[in-house]
Amino acid sequence: MANTDSPFGMRPHNKLGSTPNGNGLTPYKVQIPGVAGSSSSIFQGDLVIPLTNGLVDVSAADGGSVAILGVMAGCQYTDLNGKPVFDNNYPGTSSLKSGTEATVFVYDDPFQVYEIQCDASLTNLATATALIHSNAEGTGFGSENANGISAGEISVASAGATTATDNFRIIGFKDVEGIDYTSAGVVALVKLNLPFHTATTGL
Repeated sequence: MANTDSPFGMRPHNKLGSTPNGNGLTPYKVQIPGVAGSSSSIFQGDLVIPLTNGLVDVSAADGGSVAILGVMAGCQYTDLNGKPVFDNNYPGTSSLKSGTEATVFVYDDPFQVYEIQCDASLTNLATATALIHSNAEGTGFGSENANGISAGEISVASAGATTATDNFRIIGFKDVEGIDYTSAGVVALVKLNLPFHTATTGL
């Protein structure tokens, strides 16, 4: 059976160790009255970064090299007609009613393990296994695959690095029947290298 090559950004899988996997969400403001929110879209599965004004935004397309709050699951905002909206993607401040609040809900446990697709072939099992314990960059974050879902993936070309500022640590691959390491779409298991809540430096 071939892999399903359809990026979904990141989604919770389990947690490091044997602690319970609660999949808890924390609300963060992306817009408040008097401070316009990000003009960028944030899709379900995208990485969310903290800002110095107390709000949040989407990460760079490759995940960036800054501390990450976590992964967005969905949002709440007021549209231009004044209607409350609950959705899996934040559309950018131009689609929000001025002077209203917008909230994104984020998986922000620093020890969360996530699933994420690989954007290219891993060649074979041995080559894929050799990537475990290494760092990697992402690609496609902040873009939409379909239906409000992130197009974020692991950049296979960057995997195998020791670069401390790469935001992903590969800890394994999802064990699914018929996994094909010769084609794109293999699902890696990763944790964030730079989770904001374990950093000691504030903004």
